[in-house]
Amino acid sequence: MRDPSEETLRPKATCLPADTRPTPRIAASLMCANLLNLQKDIEELDRAGADTFHIDVMDGHFVPNLALSMEIVRQIKDLTRTPVDVHLMVDNPELYHSSIREMKIEYASFHLEVAKSPLRLIRDIKAGGTKAGIALNPCTGLESLPWLIEEVDFVLLMTVEPGFAGQAFVREVLNKISALKKLMNTHRVDLPIEVDGNINLETASHCIENGASILVAGTSSIFRPGKDLYSAYREFKHKISTLRDPSRGHPR
Repeated sequence: MRDPSEETLRPKATCLPADTRPTPRIAASLMCANLLNLQKDIEELDRAGADTFHIDVMDGHFVPNLALSMEIVRQIKDLTRTPVDVHLMVDNPELYHSSIREMKIEYASFHLEVAKSPLRLIRDIKAGGTKAGIALNPCTGLESLPWLIEEVDFVLLMTVEPGFAGQAFVREVLNKISALKKLMNTHRVDLPIEVDGNINLETASHCIENGASILVAGTSSIFRPGKDLYSAYREFKHKISTLRDPSRGHPR
């Protein structure tokens, strides 16, 4: 006889909190900060109660751009107690897991498109106490995830091509979010889905409706000219909270 408990969704013990949170997690993208005044921006976001700092680490190869390095990540960790979410946009993510472990990074994701041994890398990252995520570009399918979905702690879906801020939102990714939720249900896991790229109030609403629970906030939402970061983050967080109807327990 089948155990009735097998019929219920089994959340992974190590996953980021998703549906238990009253509102989606807002991850401030430090790639979009004023890099000449990064400490001040971090302090303003801390004062605003930022959930997470999303840090893009680029090597100029996987994406045609250079952003924050692991040495900058180290300095950021010295400045704040806010959890850090490192997004490795690099050709050789296997070279970074020792630094991630040493710095006690809370969350780290790498791109499936370039990982040579993704299962091993997931386990190496998690061995140091970091929550490990898989990142997928807009045109990358979900075909490999059934072999990894029970190992990872979250999945990051790019909603623009990676590397630069200010790009148009790729609406087709909404179907991928929905498909990923169905895949999770099939495997009886409940993982947070993070979305990254042109996340504003409108696109965030669509992403949440399809199952996203972590929103990377950049120039389309909180890093806006003429708006101080404290006010911009608080305002965006409040508006995102209004997208959820507490009486129904799910996004409108």
